Parts: sequence; structure tokens; C-alpha cells
Amino acid sequence: MTRTSGVLGVAVCLILASGPAAWAAGPDGWRLSAGYQYTSGDYGGVETITETYVPVTVGYRFQSAAFRLTVPYVSVSGPATIIDDTTGEFAPGPGGTHSGLGDVLLSGTLYDLAKSEAARFHLDLTGTVKFGTAKASEGLGTGETDYALQLDALKDVGRVGLFATAGYVVRGSPGKIHLRNVPFGQVGMDLLVMDGARAGVSFAYRTSAIVNYDSVKEASLFAAFSAAGGLVINPSIFKGFGDSSPSWGGGVQFSWSPASGQT
Repeated sequence: MTRTSGVLGVAVCLILASGPAAWAAGPDGWRLSAGYQYTSGDYGGVETITETYVPVTVGYRFQSAAFRLTVPYVSVSGPATIIDDTTGEFAPGPGGTHSGLGDVLLSGTLYDLAKSEAARFHLDLTGTVKFGTAKASEGLGTGETDYALQLDALKDVGRVGLFATAGYVVRGSPGKIHLRNVPFGQVGMDLLVMDGARAGVSFAYRTSAIVNYDSVKEASLFAAFSAAGGLVINPSIFKGFGDSSPSWGGGVQFSWSPASGQT
């Protein structure tokens, strides 16, 4: 099976990792975040492909809405896949290590689209545009613009938080290749371990954009720690299943809200 993770981008992964649930808490105002994610896998081949993904996000929340702009740095090592300019077909990439600007993301969220204080239930709606800014010739992206829409359901049960995501991606198709529009989702739970610290598990799923390819399936362990000055630290690790997912990965995200650090 041809490796296609890099050329299809990581928009869905980023949506699930740093979507509305990660930004819902806290006061109105600006929020900044920076992260680091490393993944490794052979994607059904014989060579290992590694990716480094470093997103920087600036966002602003006011009342029940928030907007976020993410600019990532991407580095791919191994036989990444590119799209041949002549045939429009997938072809082996140049190999080695290639780095540069990833696909820029712009998203907006409406919080509490539906809610029940008695049931401690909230439903949020998020729309995301992934611009094709990553260089397709080096296997860093498709060079096309994608659109995603998702619903996030959140429910508190004592010290336990339950969450689920259901979304849909409309993909731009490069050249003669048709990439399918596909659904994606996630379910999970987290636990308030102590004041300022939560830990949880989740499982994410996305249908492959290419016919006859495995779906993307990943199980994650994550945590969130609130530090002084409005800083929140989110470490995570995950295990992928099937040839369309990396074998494993991990990373950390740091988020900071100036308003949260005020006394």
C-alpha cells in the first residue's frame, strides 16, 4: 500500500486534538498555543516514515464564539507520496527529509448550540478551512483547500467528562485524483484527578479519502494540567491501527490565556 498520510495532510487530526473542547474553558479574550507532535509508521510498506508537526495557534473567544488561526511547521522523513504533475497520479516522493510550512487552518466555533444545565450537557459546532499552503511536490500536503464541519457533545458526570465528535470533510481533489468527502468522529472520556489536573482516553476514526484504503483509527491517552499564570499543558500519546495510520505518536501542547493569569 502506498503511503499517503503526508500528502493528505493532518487537518482532521488537528481538529480532534485541539478543537472546541480544548478552548471552551476560561474567560473571554485572546489565547495562544504552541504544540509538538511526532509520529512514526510504515503505512503497510517496508520503510518507516516519521513526521514532526509543530502548530502555532492564535485565537480569540468572546461570549459563545471563538476563532482560531493555526500556522504549522511540518517535517517528513522517508518515502512520502507526491502527486505526479503529468499524470495526476500518486507517485513515490523524493525521499529523505523535507520540511516547511504546513497547511494553514482557520476555524470558528459556536459554543452551547444546545445545552442543559440540569443535565450538564453542551453541544458545540465548529467549521474549519484547511488551506493548501503545504508544498505538494515534497509530500507535505495536497496543495488543495479542504473544508470540515463538526459537532462536539460534552457531558459531565461527577468528576468524569464524556465527549463525542461527529464531523465531515469536503476535500479538494488535486490533478486527476478524486479524493472522497468523508466522515470522521471521536469518542472519549476524562477524569478530574485533582484540582488542575485531568486525564483521559479517546478513540478517533476517519474513513479514507481514497477508495479501497484502510480507515484511519487511533486510540489516545491524554492529560491536561493547569499551571500558574493561565498556562495549560496537554501531553498525549496514541497508537494507530491499520495501514492508513501511523504506528504510534505523541506530543504536547501549551496553551496560554492572558485573562486566565490575571488575579
